[in-house]
Amino acid sequence: MQDNKIMITWYGTASVRIAAGNSQLLIDPFFPFPDSSIKVAENAYDNCSNILVSHGHFDHINSISAIVKSDTAIYCTDAPYHTLCKKGVRKESLHLIQAGSVFSIGDFQITAYKGKHIRLAGLNRMKALFKRCSAHNMKDIAGKLMQITSCPERNQTLCYLVEAYGRRILILGSLSLSENTLYPSEPDLAFFPYQGSKELVRTASDIFRKIRPKAVLLTHFDDTFPPFSSESDTLEIEEYIKKRAKVYKLRHGDSLTL
Repeated sequence: MQDNKIMITWYGTASVRIAAGNSQLLIDPFFPFPDSSIKVAENAYDNCSNILVSHGHFDHINSISAIVKSDTAIYCTDAPYHTLCKKGVRKESLHLIQAGSVFSIGDFQITAYKGKHIRLAGLNRMKALFKRCSAHNMKDIAGKLMQITSCPERNQTLCYLVEAYGRRILILGSLSLSENTLYPSEPDLAFFPYQGSKELVRTASDIFRKIRPKAVLLTHFDDTFPPFSSESDTLEIEEYIKKRAKVYKLRHGDSLTL
């Protein structure tokens, strides 16, 4: 008898594995900077040959060239497609998709929706960056900066609805929604990448009211790419969601089951 459970493992940042029976998906898999306190095992992404890319920023695609194997299929839009080609990923591994694409991978039915990247305040981010800099994480700062700037997003952020065994999982590529897109309402679980703004609580609560998920998994709140990243305080949004739905904040490498 088939076990109709879905297991979701969070590795850090927006990197998540979704497993249903013998079918598995990786979302935006990554390896942190060596000087990050967060560690991901070299074999963490073994046995999963299908990768969904939400958008082309460094922290979502830069590790893919180190993860890809001969049988790996990567689903992404045009911007990350070209970036990954430049980073040595074979075109045979890359599958171009766009908002509106519908496709199946094993037991998963996947629909891509137009997303929107959260607006990043450039000046404030630069000020915060220099405040966080230390002798420890300044090592090879120029090389890190080159890696980050080599991965443009190009306004191509996607959201994904992943369906399996009658359950619906909505994956936000960034903590923002496209104004003219009708998103699925009341999914069983929604991924909220909680990073990128000084108004995260307001932004996340607005999104919560629009899509009304039954449960939320917080992602991307961690400090995996110092000094370009920082830890986000999730307490207030956790308290907000707990009054209305389930909220999950996992430790790195931990899983939940739907």
